[in-house]
Amino acid sequence: MMEKWAAELVDRVFRPKRESVEVVSTLRRECDDNIMILGRGRTLVPNAFTVALPQESHRELGSHAYQLGPVLAAKVRDHAASHSYVFAGPVTVTLESDPTVDTGGYRIQSSIVPAGRDRPPLTTG
Repeated sequence: MMEKWAAELVDRVFRPKRESVEVVSTLRRECDDNIMILGRGRTLVPNAFTVALPQESHRELGSHAYQLGPVLAAKVRDHAASHSYVFAGPVTVTLESDPTVDTGGYRIQSSIVPAGRDRPPLTTG
């Protein structure tokens, strides 16, 4: 039920304006594009993501922005599990307003943040 709500919310904020780009797919690609092979069977990927939204889109989300972050983080964890990726710490997705992002767009930055540390020692995207 929460997943359906999140999908509808993402569609409402992102899809009408940028049909060809889906934020969940972009988060998955951010993992895939920024892998660090640590050794046999250990592939490290970013665990801290910031989704920068135009001010209007962020306003539309309102208080739901805080609820959507954990849902998107769960999608990242599912993707990582299916590829046997590992994380340096907890997976977080933060949505924030950014006046430099064009209407209908968004920008994602990722970093590797070891458990127990604040952002961002290693920026990847």
